[in-house]
Amino acid sequence: MSDGDLISSLYPPPPPYYKYFTEENLNKLDAWVSAETTKQGDKEEVKEEVKEEEDNIKEDKEDKDINKDVKDINEDKDINKDKDKSPPGELKFLVPPTTPNGTNYRGYGNIWSFEDKLPSLKESNWEQLYQDDDESITSEIKIKELHKLMDSLLLNFLELVGIISIDPGQFEGKVKDLSLILININHLLNTYRPHQSRESLIMLLKKQIESKRAEIAKIETVTKDIKEKIIKLTDIDELNNVNELEVEAEKETEDIKEDVIRKLLNELVT
Repeated sequence: MSDGDLISSLYPPPPPYYKYFTEENLNKLDAWVSAETTKQGDKEEVKEEVKEEEDNIKEDKEDKDINKDVKDINEDKDINKDKDKSPPGELKFLVPPTTPNGTNYRGYGNIWSFEDKLPSLKESNWEQLYQDDDESITSEIKIKELHKLMDSLLLNFLELVGIISIDPGQFEGKVKDLSLILININHLLNTYRPHQSRESLIMLLKKQIESKRAEIAKIETVTKDIKEKIIKLTDIDELNNVNELEVEAEKETEDIKEDVIRKLLNELVT
């Protein structure tokens, strides 16, 4: 496999600096950051000292040599030469890159904008076949323009068929016209993306609400069944208690009857 095929492959290999992300290098980076922070604190102290000396010079001298003296102090202390430092060696690969300057950046072979918006056809260097801008165009005008573009697409396709039947070598211009019409149609359809995302979000929320309501209904049915079972169990316990009381009452009445019979027999005997 050649280098060109390797770069343009669908799944390129990982960048070579991934092997530098080790525990040892991370510890070294932390130590370097701590040391740089300490140095930065010392530089801040030096800046304060220099500022005090500048104030003293401005108070003591009022002649033309003031600016020269201040400049000499700054050069001696190296205050104006501070720059952002990067870690040494392979540690620099562990530091995240800064945000690129400008409004666009390149990634995966395409140019992307920092602002999340649909670029216009003019910004994409394509001819716009409809008049209104994307921000001011209404939904009704979009529908009319789409119908016009579809009619133009069919007409140009028929013209392309006629050209190919007469002189096949003259197809290039008509293919470009078809490509331009399709790009305009695609761009108009892409302007509906915010509406599509909003409607998709509404549908997703509705599905979540329906699923939550179904779960609540299941919970309510389960709780209702449990309550009914508990009520049945309490009814059974009450019936058992009543039966026990009736048995005890019968025993007491039998005991009373036996006592009465005994007393009567004793009285008859005596």
